[in-house]
Amino acid sequence: MRPHHVRDRRRSIHFDGRTVTLKVATKSLGFLPSDTPHRFPVAKLTDVRHTAATRGKPGEIVFVAPEAPTEVVANVPFGCDKLPGNTFRYGYSKLAVVKEFLEAVEKARKK
Repeated sequence: MRPHHVRDRRRSIHFDGRTVTLKVATKSLGFLPSDTPHRFPVAKLTDVRHTAATRGKPGEIVFVAPEAPTEVVANVPFGCDKLPGNTFRYGYSKLAVVKEFLEAVEKARKK
């Protein structure tokens, strides 16, 4: 299985077949760029909520797991959404790639 990867709005999600990794752009020391990764093993995901993007509204994926970070990531740089660490927001142009990503995650969850 090939890895799946989607990057949008200063966040990215990656799926290697067993683990979903959501990386959030952050600022360390107030100004240095960095990425904060959050990992969700497929076996521990209790739900994956998806609201599809439309032309006027971004889509959103929420990964629900017992240890998923639900607090809003506060130290994000300009242009990055202030969202919880378990949420990925994307634009309409990424809709097809996101659907492929979610199909791969659902297929792995059913095994």
